[in-house]
Amino acid sequence: MDVKVIRKNREPFTLEDYGVLVKDFIVPSIPLNSVYGEVDGRHGTVDYGATYGTRTITVPFVLQAHDLMDFPLLRDVLFNLVLDTDSFYIQEKRRAKKLAYEFVDTNEPARMDPETANRLVGGKQYLVRLQNSFDLDQIELDGEGELVFETTDLPFAESIGTAQDIQRDGIDADSELWGFGMGLEAVDETLTYTHEGSSFRIYNAGSLPVHPFEQELKISIRDVQNSTDYLELKNETNGSAFKATEGVTGSQTIDVEGASVTSDSLQYLRNTTKQFISLEPGWNEFTISGADSARVSFDFPFYYL
Repeated sequence: MDVKVIRKNREPFTLEDYGVLVKDFIVPSIPLNSVYGEVDGRHGTVDYGATYGTRTITVPFVLQAHDLMDFPLLRDVLFNLVLDTDSFYIQEKRRAKKLAYEFVDTNEPARMDPETANRLVGGKQYLVRLQNSFDLDQIELDGEGELVFETTDLPFAESIGTAQDIQRDGIDADSELWGFGMGLEAVDETLTYTHEGSSFRIYNAGSLPVHPFEQELKISIRDVQNSTDYLELKNETNGSAFKATEGVTGSQTIDVEGASVTSDSLQYLRNTTKQFISLEPGWNEFTISGADSARVSFDFPFYYL
């Protein structure tokens, strides 16, 4: 097992690269923060709903030094690797088979079977920060410890790749962007995230809705044909919509990213109804009104419990 770390402005690395052997990658379910109220004279409680809390991911490990003097040096390297005030992504790696060696000739050095190498699991990652202060229980050249990461921002797993990666390259199992258990379908229509016309479908392979104020969602609208008074892009599946309150020309490019709306890189929110599109899990049916057609691109990662 191993953990891949992607920090800002640094090359990605794995803990195994630095002599840290990961014993497990423990991902619990997300805790629910339930909200209840009470009413005088009423039995029980009033259910006001619930929100997802913060998830912790536990990584027990063994640090293996070359000699006794190397142990404190490697300990300090580990501190530098995982202690950061900024959040960063971690990805789970596991072996498909137990660690084994290939058969070699008598005079050849030992060689590990490549099929037992650590590989990324499921194309998912978590945005985290180290939660605990850890120490190492040293026994000779080995030191055992435990890293506890806490999710920041959202507690969900998110796909490493995005919708436009699929649009550009399809789903390539060898790229390590995608994997089993991600809700992906081997259907050509699910691989298209840039459409041209007045109606189309967008497939959200995640198990969670995508809301532009909470998650990443970029929508680009261009090549609008015959829009004179307004332009509306509507998700018929959940009723959410984006509407420009004026005609849009064929040379304009409208970009909607989170709460930011621009037209040809200039602020454009005041020329809209200030409503935004969200996506449901699975298929989302879209229609365009106020124009004959437009070219619309979606880019977003998929989110999972």
